[in-house]
Amino acid sequence: MDRWFVLIGLLYGTFGMGFGIWMGIHQRFDQAHLHAHINLIGFASMILFGLLYRSFPALAASRLALAHFLVYNIGAAVFLAGLPLAQSGQTIALAVIGSMMVVLGMLIFLANYLMNGFGAKAA
Repeated sequence: MDRWFVLIGLLYGTFGMGFGIWMGIHQRFDQAHLHAHINLIGFASMILFGLLYRSFPALAASRLALAHFLVYNIGAAVFLAGLPLAQSGQTIALAVIGSMMVVLGMLIFLANYLMNGFGAKAA
């Protein structure tokens, strides 16, 4: 589980940096919030999840780990795809659904940590 979170986080980080460079070259900063969310929800959070799963093996062994991985990653993709649509006034539905899934993913991780990581010795 840890390797998948780190890999996906690195992909988001690479994309987010490239997107930021593109915005700078073209002087198009209307999507700066999307750039920030790609790097925070996609890169930073995924890397932190991966490091925590690596540090606390009991977290990764739990069934909640797979639920967390799926819900958070699907939610992140839906949310990030929905942000430009919301900003353009087309629809907020994807951004809302995706953000709710991201929060649900975080709650699953919190539950996993409280049940399997809190008080456990780090690797």
